[in-house]
Amino acid sequence: MVVESRIPPGASLLLMGSGLYWILSSELISSFTVLTPGQFQTDALGTLFITVVGIICTAVGLWIVHVDFDELRNLFSRRDGWIFTVPVGLAAADVYLTLIVLSTSSQIVELNPFVSSAIGIGAAALVPFIVSYLALSQGLGLFMLRIGSYLFGPLKSYRYLPFVSICGAAAFGPTSNLALLIYPTAGLVAYLMGALGCVMLPMFLFTKIKKP
Repeated sequence: MVVESRIPPGASLLLMGSGLYWILSSELISSFTVLTPGQFQTDALGTLFITVVGIICTAVGLWIVHVDFDELRNLFSRRDGWIFTVPVGLAAADVYLTLIVLSTSSQIVELNPFVSSAIGIGAAALVPFIVSYLALSQGLGLFMLRIGSYLFGPLKSYRYLPFVSICGAAAFGPTSNLALLIYPTAGLVAYLMGALGCVMLPMFLFTKIKKP
């Protein structure tokens, strides 16, 4: 008899990704000024608190990571298993295209202060940021699959709607960056292309997922 784990799929990857994010944030504390101006910059205990939270989240995520690996192995073994790699693929494409666009055009700037700080420091900050981004993306994808099962039932095709929806949201970055790469002065058109990607990708994925 197989007992279903009480740990929801995606939890470990979300914990690991967020933990790395918090640890990196303690080193790039200036990125918090957008959300909490001055709250941590003058308080060393604030930076330590962020680091400790990050370490705890990462450790817990590693402790239970087998749950997500088992879930991913089952999904990837399906005939339509490639669909469930889309979240991490979009995350990787977003980072890759962002770096290319920023390196090829001096007129384009990264608006996210956390990302721009990581890029400015180099590989020491960029590598853990990418790992964090990939873990969060794939973890969220797994979590949305579970949410869909709760909302619509494990045998209904609509259970995939939350998953394809977050894939659509994640498509905005790569699609808009691709538009900027092809046409650096695209401006508003890049945002429109990103919005179009948000609509078209989930529709495509939903038609390709094997229905019961």
